[in-house]
Amino acid sequence: MKPLKILYPFSFLYYLGFVISQKIKKSRQRKLACSVISVGNITVGGTGKTPTVIFIAELLKELKKKVCVISRGYKSEGGRRKAEVVTDGNKILLGAKLAGDEPYLMAKSLTDVPVLVGKNRYKAGLFAIEKFGVDTVILDDGFQHLNLFRNIDIICINALNPFGNFMLLPAGYLREPVRNIIRASAFIITRCDKITGEKLKDIESVIKKYNNFSPIFHAHFVKKIFHRNGRETQADMLKGQNVIAISGIAVPEDFEATLKELGINLLVHKKYPDHYFFKNTDIQKFYDDAAEFQAAIITTAKDATRLPEDFPCYVLDVKLEVQEKDEVKFFLEDHLAKKT
Repeated sequence: MKPLKILYPFSFLYYLGFVISQKIKKSRQRKLACSVISVGNITVGGTGKTPTVIFIAELLKELKKKVCVISRGYKSEGGRRKAEVVTDGNKILLGAKLAGDEPYLMAKSLTDVPVLVGKNRYKAGLFAIEKFGVDTVILDDGFQHLNLFRNIDIICINALNPFGNFMLLPAGYLREPVRNIIRASAFIITRCDKITGEKLKDIESVIKKYNNFSPIFHAHFVKKIFHRNGRETQADMLKGQNVIAISGIAVPEDFEATLKELGINLLVHKKYPDHYFFKNTDIQKFYDDAAEFQAAIITTAKDATRLPEDFPCYVLDVKLEVQEKDEVKFFLEDHLAKKT
């Protein structure tokens, strides 16, 4: 879809603001007394940052690192004047509303890994070092956060929409120019199983045009469905069943396509803005619609964090599986050994 020409001047203004902001951040950059790994992207939403953070954290645990995750906590209701602990690695201390849905999801998915939220991620890092004795920090959505020095910069790229229309917001999907991927230490292309080998080569050629020295890894999502009562469900059990889908994510089309691939009879897909916190009126309508159409309800793992714990529904969860897992592990070990 072609961008509206009326948006071009706004993209130019966005670019000017971005350049000024990045120069200021770079001039004020601070360094923690531990390793920092940034996981981010250059397009808005849907690249798989959260599953990638979880994947990297698990690899670092295998490398015997004392790791924590630091996130901004987007659209949370918690105060951000100081670092707040979502989980200490053993117990969840903040709910999704205060922590943000993505940090809360990471906290539920990881064990022995503290997850912190804080606008000032340098101060959050200092707190993590002092409180938990961490030696490695994963910076969630950190590629544009140049206030903090990082040893490794990993960029996630969605194979289905790698660079949008190559235009900056709001005319396009880019958060910064594609040429800035030269800063990246490594790339993880997600959803590789959804495109042809030829299209994958096209994406890699764009990456190599601007960054020909950093490794490119390939990943896909392994999906499973479970009920909120904790029982894992075979996807075939929902095949042909009437289902109402609920989502408030960046790319709801991927969720919908997955359900159709599973043979689920999707009656309606109720789409909300990314990170949307469902109101009581929304939830009552979900109950009413399910009863009226005699349908089950399914949502994403991220959206489930914003629903009441006792809300009966199925959840589609995804886990990142990287084709070159051993190579990623070696890459992390090697780069962290060179920390300066």
